[in-house]
Amino acid sequence: MNYLKNTHHAWKGDQYMKQHDYTCGYCNRHTSSNKGLSLYENQASSSQVANYGVYVCTYCKMPTFLWDGIQIPGSKYGNSVMGLSDRLSGLYEEARDSFSVNAYTAVILICRKLLMHIAVDLGAEPGKRFIEYVNYLKDNNFVTTRSDKWVDSIRKSGNESNHEVNIGTREEAELMIKFSEMIIKTNFEYPALMEKTEE
Repeated sequence: MNYLKNTHHAWKGDQYMKQHDYTCGYCNRHTSSNKGLSLYENQASSSQVANYGVYVCTYCKMPTFLWDGIQIPGSKYGNSVMGLSDRLSGLYEEARDSFSVNAYTAVILICRKLLMHIAVDLGAEPGKRFIEYVNYLKDNNFVTTRSDKWVDSIRKSGNESNHEVNIGTREEAELMIKFSEMIIKTNFEYPALMEKTEE
């Protein structure tokens, strides 16, 4: 995608540039950077285009391209979770990575798969339908008792993405990641932390 199509901009190396706040897509930390590669109107001009260009994260030193509301790589949604198996961690991080590139339908489908694996890891039988796994998590109190509306929304979102010709939205993707994070924190991270404190 050519975000600078039909414009007359040029790159100009500049140690210091206009400060920009953003969440780094590599380390997922909020940073306020003023170092990188500025974007100027043209090669002969010294006028900078707002605070656009490639910014260097103050924490991990990785570059991020920022242009008129566009960020590449985008920031992940949700938080890292400890105490997971490689399989669950891989699926969860894949969903977060997909969110960072605006692949919201992929997020929904990956989280759907993640919830099925979570249910099996927590004792459900393999080979069931998605709705049965969500019901299993709810019926066996792996989901908090006040989360009925969340569960209903997840059922609906998962079925629509899998069986209908619909494109996932950012809001639906956020909901799926939040729901998945809540379940894996409650059932894997927190018990793992308690086990460590008891050692």
